[in-house]
Amino acid sequence: MNSKQVEAAREAMIAWLSDPQELGKAPSRIECAGQFDHNDMHYYIFRFKTGAFGKWLVGVSGGFEDDDLEPCGHTYSELKPYQEVTARDDCLGMVKKVIAYWQAQA
Repeated sequence: MNSKQVEAAREAMIAWLSDPQELGKAPSRIECAGQFDHNDMHYYIFRFKTGAFGKWLVGVSGGFEDDDLEPCGHTYSELKPYQEVTARDDCLGMVKKVIAYWQAQA
């Protein structure tokens, strides 16, 4: 794992969650829980908690090309529970939703 890229993805995830139209605040805990590739782009799976006693939720950040440190904007969470066995598929589904949204806007 590219540690600088993981940190960039983490920062993008925190910024996205902090937006008033999303979670509205930074998560109380956040951890990188995996990674995957889709359409020649690299993505990071994050699990995070909204409060100290909350459940782990899942989100995805990325769309990194090669060793770039700037994600292409595919950072998203549906604020659904994190499940290790389905996290990759859940995140891939979110990435596909983001891509479809931006394609519809074009």
